[in-house]
Amino acid sequence: MKRRVQATENSLAVNNLSKKKAVFENGEENNSKTTNYKDSLYRPPTSEEITALKETENLFKSSLFRMQITELLAEVQPKKERNKALDEVLHELNTLLLSLPDEETIHEIEDHSWLPKEVKFPLPPSLSPVKGKFCFRRPVSVKVVGSYLLGTVTKPNLNVDVAVEMPKECFQHKDHLNLRYQHKRAFYLSIIASHLTNTSLFESVQFSYMSGEVLRPILVLKPEGKAGKQFVIRLHPSLSEGTFKPQRLSPIRNNVKRRWFTGEEGMADDMDDTGLPTPHYNASVLSDMFLEHHLHHLYKCITDFPGMKDAVALIKVWLHQRELDKGQGCCSGFLVSMFISHLLLIKKINKQMSSYQILRVFLQFLVSNDLTKEGITMTREDSDDSNVPSKADFHAGFDVVFVDPSGYLNLCAGMTRAQYNRLQSEARLSLEYLDNSFMDGFEVLFMKSVPFIQTFDQYLQIPNISSLEVVCKKDDLLGHLIDHPGDWTPVVTDWLLHLVDKGLGKRVDMLCFEPQAPCQWPVGKTPPDRGQKALTLGLLLNSDHSDVVLDTGPPADSAEATSFRSFWGEKSELRRFKDGSILEAVLWPCNSLAEKRTICEKIIKHLIQRHGDVDTSSFTYVASQLDCVLQTRAESANSGTGEEDAERVNQVYNTLCKQIRALELPLSVSSLQGISPVFRGAEVFPPRACFKNSKVKPQPGKENLADNVSLPSELKNTSWCPAMEVVLQFETSGKWPDDLTAIQHIKAAFHIRLAELLKSKCSLVTAASRHHLDVLKDGFVFRVKIMHYREMVLLQKSDISQESKTDHEKKAKELERELTHLPLLTSTLHGIQQQFSGYSGTVRLAKRWMSAQLLCDHMTEECIELLVASLFLSPAPFAPPRSPFIGFLRFLHLLSSTDWQTTPIVLNFNNDISAEEYQEITSKFSNNRARLPAIFISTPRDKFTSLWTKDKPSKQIVNRLSLLARESHSVLEHQIKTCALQTTDFKLIFRPPLDHYDVIIHLHHRLLPRRTQALDRVKHSTEDTSISSPPVLLPVVNFDPTRLYLEELKEAFSEVAVFFHDVYGGDIIGVLWKPYSFVPAQFKVLHVQYKMPLTIPQKSAKSKQVPSWVIPSISAILSDFQTIGDGLVKKIEVMNA
Repeated sequence: MKRRVQATENSLAVNNLSKKKAVFENGEENNSKTTNYKDSLYRPPTSEEITALKETENLFKSSLFRMQITELLAEVQPKKERNKALDEVLHELNTLLLSLPDEETIHEIEDHSWLPKEVKFPLPPSLSPVKGKFCFRRPVSVKVVGSYLLGTVTKPNLNVDVAVEMPKECFQHKDHLNLRYQHKRAFYLSIIASHLTNTSLFESVQFSYMSGEVLRPILVLKPEGKAGKQFVIRLHPSLSEGTFKPQRLSPIRNNVKRRWFTGEEGMADDMDDTGLPTPHYNASVLSDMFLEHHLHHLYKCITDFPGMKDAVALIKVWLHQRELDKGQGCCSGFLVSMFISHLLLIKKINKQMSSYQILRVFLQFLVSNDLTKEGITMTREDSDDSNVPSKADFHAGFDVVFVDPSGYLNLCAGMTRAQYNRLQSEARLSLEYLDNSFMDGFEVLFMKSVPFIQTFDQYLQIPNISSLEVVCKKDDLLGHLIDHPGDWTPVVTDWLLHLVDKGLGKRVDMLCFEPQAPCQWPVGKTPPDRGQKALTLGLLLNSDHSDVVLDTGPPADSAEATSFRSFWGEKSELRRFKDGSILEAVLWPCNSLAEKRTICEKIIKHLIQRHGDVDTSSFTYVASQLDCVLQTRAESANSGTGEEDAERVNQVYNTLCKQIRALELPLSVSSLQGISPVFRGAEVFPPRACFKNSKVKPQPGKENLADNVSLPSELKNTSWCPAMEVVLQFETSGKWPDDLTAIQHIKAAFHIRLAELLKSKCSLVTAASRHHLDVLKDGFVFRVKIMHYREMVLLQKSDISQESKTDHEKKAKELERELTHLPLLTSTLHGIQQQFSGYSGTVRLAKRWMSAQLLCDHMTEECIELLVASLFLSPAPFAPPRSPFIGFLRFLHLLSSTDWQTTPIVLNFNNDISAEEYQEITSKFSNNRARLPAIFISTPRDKFTSLWTKDKPSKQIVNRLSLLARESHSVLEHQIKTCALQTTDFKLIFRPPLDHYDVIIHLHHRLLPRRTQALDRVKHSTEDTSISSPPVLLPVVNFDPTRLYLEELKEAFSEVAVFFHDVYGGDIIGVLWKPYSFVPAQFKVLHVQYKMPLTIPQKSAKSKQVPSWVIPSISAILSDFQTIGDGLVKKIEVMNA
């Protein structure tokens, strides 16, 4: 692939050079300037150019990829020229901090009253009093550290980290115990904040948490003037070397005493009160000790290694696009730099590598190394420090282990197992997409955002995390609370994560909490209460196990049975299985597939209530909120969203196919293929059995005529009963005639014969016609069409008049569509439905939304189905959606974010499109874009014509669609994030805006056969829902007065207006006037309908006579709207006069 791309680039370069050479050779002038240019153009490449070419070939994926990376780095990295304004601010800050006056007064740590009034203490209240004394001393040093100094800082977070070294005199040797250090650190920061607020250097001075850790507040300073427009300064208090011994802060040591934490009587500082280890608490202190050590380590690695700087910048962009650099325990830029330095030390990379190569090695390292099971350490093997803890010690206290060069600090101390699993998952997907020749790896990795809300399939939302605080009372969590003194939120989130993970098991592939945005607050205010924040848990479902209704446990007589019963409580029961085994099991009874999608919700809420004694009534589970728009009757909420109806249709269809194949016909059946959307899982409302109650008996000998077919009644409104189309083809035979009319007569005879046999042999109600055969089986109507390939060929080649030829071509295209294209599409998409459990629900929601926006007539159903299929076949940068809800959200994002003018949709079904063909498709799309449809969809059998979008939608409809999708996506995303906090109407995005229409035609709701499918349903007493068995008549099939009315309007007024309607029970028709139709035109006798004369004033009496001009008469058109729809139209509302 690489060689082919390079060959293409070289050939293009050669062609360009040959063109330029021809211009110079044919030119008449040959002055020195031209000669110099010619010489420079054809001179041999320099050594620098040859080196660049070799680097591109060896170090980057392609020259295009290298250029993209270069442009990206130039965009995200600040200019290399020094920022004078920022340097001045840093210099003045350094001078100010080093000149702070020492205080002589010694204060008690418990006493906060001595703090300046303009500053509030930045730590939350401690459960127990913190004892000790504090006296402020000016900083030992002020140093710039972090990414700014290393040259790896990137937008949008241009932070300058400054370490303020606190002197040893401020601390005592036991201050690492019981939050003493953290409180003294906070006091030190508060005094600095009080001095900075009184200067004019900074626009704002705020507190924040370093990496979300409550015990590590920092100062965030926004400079005044030019420096503050780009950069933010972050002040980090750091410890002088030797303040505390590192071995006292080993992950196996306890530095928060239980007696002190619980407020028990006795010596709080008694060293004999060892207690459980406090690894997270210890790591918090160690992080301040090794700030400068880490800087020196990274500076040594990055020197003479430009690829590392660029690689860190690229990885930071990659993390930012996936929101992996947010919240407590995130993968920060510092952590990335330490990862890269580790790879350099173990010789996985070298200083000659490019940023792209380092990126790949980094991603491969994440995928192949599970740091939750086997951590890594940067400690030298020949270290003579016998106190350095082992990796096993770190694994005992942390989920993820990455030990720094000192051997004491776990750099991933705050990262949870779930966070690392997501980091691994994103790395795995990125590598997969980077190696995929059918997609732009650069765009997927660096340009496309991967928001949390679109990444997972279902979500548990807790509106107020304080509702979980009761969990802290559990005795088995005391050790974790001691390890996180002052912040119980990570304790309960870790408890919830482990509980849900154990309960769901194989049902989910990944669990992760939504990362919290950085918290900042003015120094004059108290810290925000983290318990008041909302919490969102994302679930990535396993489609094979997520909807399993029975969880089996251990045998009843095993030791594990007691633990199983204790975990599940009253839900656990003994069950005997077919193989004779008796096992503990938990059953989650469900009445429908839609209810199966909520099993995870039932499990989570049951376990939280049982093990946490937490009321979950305020919790919101985002999974089935849109099911309501797929239900046909309000009282059928427990009957599902139509999946069972679709399955029933397919079962009846398969039985009918067997019956037809068993009939004795003159020719044997070659194939039977359903082509309606229901056969590919794409029918929004799959039909239900529609028996018609009637006492009329058919006359003998007329079973296949119109007497056997029900007709609409004026007394009762007819229920909607669709006919599902089935294409029947016989075996090839030379007895078929070559005459078009004869073929059609034979087809009609076959329809009649087939109807007779189904009536006599299978006791089915049938009705035959020239073009099809309607069969009523088990309450469903199937419309069987006999197709013959020769008929399509004859229609295309018929030698007739021009008018008839156009009609024949139209019929030939329709026949080709039903005979060739639709059967192939149906079988292909049926395979997609079987492969991806979320496809059917997603495409049905997409169609329902499209119709609700009154646009269903302006885009083919097949186009929508293929667009949804692309979300599953080409889901980058995500994994394929497993739930209809998230699949629909991504569908809206696809419509709103895709540049259809430059982006083709290529669906590589069964990998039938090769890399060469893909290049050909994209090349022809670019070269012929002006002649191609507004939305271009390529499939293996339709690479270059985009069959399903050739006629519609138009560019205007696509623009309208993108706008509506953008607004709907924004609203739905906001509703998902806030539905736990307020009552949410998820039907809102399915209600179309009407203000831009010129005319609204309102229809009588009671006369709409599909009114039960309407978004807001109203049940009428005249609805015919009676059922009798067995039926003697075919029900009224495909009768939709609104559709018939709409077709008449289009036929009569398509030149002056565009019509919009919701086919699923919509009771309005929107009308837009075509602007160019109202341009005055000359009077013509053949075009006087719906016209009125237009008076053009004359300049003078002597002016030459002006011909008569006419324009459309809106009043006459509206009058005919009413006349054509007499009885159906309720009223006509003019919106824009």
